Amino acid sequence: MISYAVMMIFCVINFDILRNLKESMLVTRLGAEAIPFIKVWAIVPAALIFLVTYSLLANYLSKRFLFIMVLLPFLVWMPLFSVVIYPNLDFFVADHFSTMLRSKLSDDLHIISALVYYWPLTVFYALAELWGAAVMGILFWTSVNDSYSTEAATGFYPFLVMAGNAGSILSGPMMMYCVAVHPQWGDCLITLSILFVIFGSIILILHEYCFRKTEQQSDKLSFENKKTTTCKPFFESVRYLSRSPYLGGVALMMLSYCIAINIVEVAWKNQVVQLYSTPHSYSTFMGKLTFFYGLGCIVCGVLLTFLLKRNWRTAALATPVIMAITAIPFFLMSMDEDQKGLLGHYTVDLLVLSVIVGMVNNVFSKSAKYTLFDVTKEIAFVPLNDEQKYKGKAAIELMVSRLGKSGSSFVQQFLIVSLGTLTLALPWLAGMFFIVVIIWLYAIVKLNKRYCHLVSEKQGQN
Repeated sequence: MISYAVMMIFCVINFDILRNLKESMLVTRLGAEAIPFIKVWAIVPAALIFLVTYSLLANYLSKRFLFIMVLLPFLVWMPLFSVVIYPNLDFFVADHFSTMLRSKLSDDLHIISALVYYWPLTVFYALAELWGAAVMGILFWTSVNDSYSTEAATGFYPFLVMAGNAGSILSGPMMMYCVAVHPQWGDCLITLSILFVIFGSIILILHEYCFRKTEQQSDKLSFENKKTTTCKPFFESVRYLSRSPYLGGVALMMLSYCIAINIVEVAWKNQVVQLYSTPHSYSTFMGKLTFFYGLGCIVCGVLLTFLLKRNWRTAALATPVIMAITAIPFFLMSMDEDQKGLLGHYTVDLLVLSVIVGMVNNVFSKSAKYTLFDVTKEIAFVPLNDEQKYKGKAAIELMVSRLGKSGSSFVQQFLIVSLGTLTLALPWLAGMFFIVVIIWLYAIVKLNKRYCHLVSEKQGQN
């Protein structure tokens, strides 16, 4: 239990490092309006390539080596990017190709040519997104799910997410300190990359330890088998999983969350980047935000413990309810066309106030996701077989989540191009957000019935 908790702490810290860096380098250059485009044209192809590769590797590698082979490319990419690519960014940019592309695109789509121009930063952003889905969502949680029953998971997982996400309390001040002591952004990037590799190496060591302990304590032959038992070919696995109503319910939950958070987050970051327009200032703000994520996860983790004692459905419903309640004031303020507003006898800057209200929404939404949402989702995977756990989980974590974010990004792109700015598109996005939340609530209620039935079957077999 302690080893898994420590492993999650370092997974979260590395996740925070990547999230801070990807946005500090790209969003400050191109603006938050670039996020919908990059999620469609870069992250979706990267996720698809990873999903196919992961499914193939799962057929031939043991669980131990599958974890190692997926994690190692991240540990190689970070120092390569920080030491070689970023210091020579002007050399690596695609100047001629992006110029040719811009001449063929309309002015409304100039962001695509900018993403091509800064292709190293675009690739970095895509790989940083994959850390959350691939390493944390698939590798880490699949390893944990293999080690615990449904009953044990209900008691242990709240502690795990509270302890693990408390890593954000450490990573936030750590990143702010790195920014403060390094006037040059490149030096800060190298320092964070070194820390990333160190923490990643610790994750590998802890995983090896946990695997051996589980192997010693288990009589199952699957731990001694060299394969993960997910031996179906990739496309056959896709057909097999698509016929599962249970996994369909989990997928709809994931899809709803990704659409909802993407709508609110892009709108909010569009305002944040107006206040913090340089990599240093933006990174400092993200460091503070990360610290609040850690505090929020502790609060939501305590809440999760009480909600799970009631039932799975109650705990699962908490995330969409929290997101909806905190999103209402943000949308109302963001849609005000005036930059200044009256609060009593005082004039307030609505941009600053909207950023603060959006930060509250973002902190509570992400904290609920990292605790309430993730735990209830992972508990739903525990009763499943290996094929559903490994390939079903990979498909949901990667392609369904990317489909949700890219689908909402397509809508955002269309609205931005049609209406001119993201601000003018906010009323439409707000309506879309609340429709998705309603669908999300319905999916949880339906999945709860199947979950209770499956758990009862498992208990009857035992």
